[in-house]
Amino acid sequence: MPRFLDLFAGAGGLSEGFLRAGYEAVAHVEMDAAACYTMKTRMAYHWLRKNNQLGLYTRYLNREITRDQFYEQVPKSVLASVLNYEISAETLPAIFAEVDALVGNEPLDLIIGGPPCQAYSLAGRARSENKMVGDQRNYLYRYYAEFLKRYKPKYFVFENVLGLLSAKDEDGTLHFNNMRALFRECGYSTEFRPLNASDYGVLQNRKRIILIGIRGEY
Repeated sequence: MPRFLDLFAGAGGLSEGFLRAGYEAVAHVEMDAAACYTMKTRMAYHWLRKNNQLGLYTRYLNREITRDQFYEQVPKSVLASVLNYEISAETLPAIFAEVDALVGNEPLDLIIGGPPCQAYSLAGRARSENKMVGDQRNYLYRYYAEFLKRYKPKYFVFENVLGLLSAKDEDGTLHFNNMRALFRECGYSTEFRPLNASDYGVLQNRKRIILIGIRGEY
């Protein structure tokens, strides 16, 4: 079963797709505490479903038991896969230590994730006086690259808004080109495609750039 790490995980929408496709989640890293609770609940759900105990999940949804009581019925290792951190230069050592322990000696096959999109989005740039130029969220992909260098997965999947294709750095270069160049330096060939969720059965017109990296030349 392929194993993956989810960065900038949010409430776990991207992770959910991979879990349903049969992948195993090793760890999720997310800065928002409320989103982490949602992710823990989904991880608990998947464990209960696998072990034919979904009745417990139903009791929780019906408010017959509290969240703490619900979590008590799930192995701690399942909930421990959700790491509540902001990814930054200061937190990387602590995050790496926890992810290392969760990864163990088995290979990590895949890294997925999409950094916050506000700095790249057309709407975000329109509302910003300086068009989001210099916003530190523009450079979060550099931390993504640090995980690629450390864990060397076979593949990675990077998701973001269409505005990523046109967002520029302070020197006029495109963030997307700089990003792909950095990933190339990390040893990955990349391909990308704009996709719309409505083409895949989702009742929402949600367009995103999906960038896929493969380790080595492709």
